[in-house]
Amino acid sequence: MQPSKRLLSIHLAVRVAALLLAAVTGLLQLPSGASAAGSQWSEGYIPNVPVVDQTGRELKFYDDVIKDKIVVVSFIYTVCKDVCPLVTARLALLQEKLGSLVGSEIHFVSISIDPERDTPQRMKDYADAFRVAPGWTFLTGKVEHIDQIRHKLGERSRFLNEHRNEILLGNARTGEWARDSAFADLVVLAANVRSMDPLWLNSPRSIEASAVMAATATTSQPGHALFVKTCGSCHTIGKGDRVGPDLAGLLERRDRSWVERYIEAPEKVRAQQDPIAMQLSQRFRAVKMPNLGMATQDIADLLQYMGTQSKAASRN
Repeated sequence: MQPSKRLLSIHLAVRVAALLLAAVTGLLQLPSGASAAGSQWSEGYIPNVPVVDQTGRELKFYDDVIKDKIVVVSFIYTVCKDVCPLVTARLALLQEKLGSLVGSEIHFVSISIDPERDTPQRMKDYADAFRVAPGWTFLTGKVEHIDQIRHKLGERSRFLNEHRNEILLGNARTGEWARDSAFADLVVLAANVRSMDPLWLNSPRSIEASAVMAATATTSQPGHALFVKTCGSCHTIGKGDRVGPDLAGLLERRDRSWVERYIEAPEKVRAQQDPIAMQLSQRFRAVKMPNLGMATQDIADLLQYMGTQSKAASRN
């Protein structure tokens, strides 16, 4: 196959895959290249209310945070014990994958849905716990202003623990917006974020590179996908502490039955004042291990994967 035909084939395959992904995940996007003026989500729709970032700076939400930018938006609150830390940790990995693009071409925005408690200092402490790099803004503000933003961006839950878990991808220049999941494959998610830029979407080199990365992003090793989606956001195996402890050699340091109980219901183990759980809570104060709702077989697969990777890490 000639290079030009091969590239065209890859281009078509990627576009078809993107359409299928949109159908499955429920992404609702305007046509590529649509102008912001022709979009519902344009200036005048997105509130330009005052907000405050994690450094205490006062900003206008639309003018200073959204306008003319490609953004990845999440809704969080700092005392959340389940999905918020996982979403933020996944986005921290996404930020690493996107590298220098974050802060220049792409901007991350996390908005507190509990602004009465989430002061700028709390938001800064939360951001620091995830070791976020520049280009990621954590916002709080007055309740009435945050409520306006939430409503317009589709986060309309009545109670904190019911808030939406999706992230928003947006290009305020074109008026193109989409919903996505922070728990999607990071290669695919990074491509979805990049595709908010029409210039990148239609770049032959980027299309071919994305197709190659996507084709090599899977593995059949039991427990791998589970680790990536539920554990890899906060932990590494042999690469040091992240948001939580390095898990290399976990079953050599801890009794297997304790590990299984802790993964299954960490809040119960902490409630029993278990000394190991208390020590971990003191050491990693910002984010406590959440209940991931794992079945017994899931935990077994996960531990098998951790053991395999621990051996590999010890040989390196």
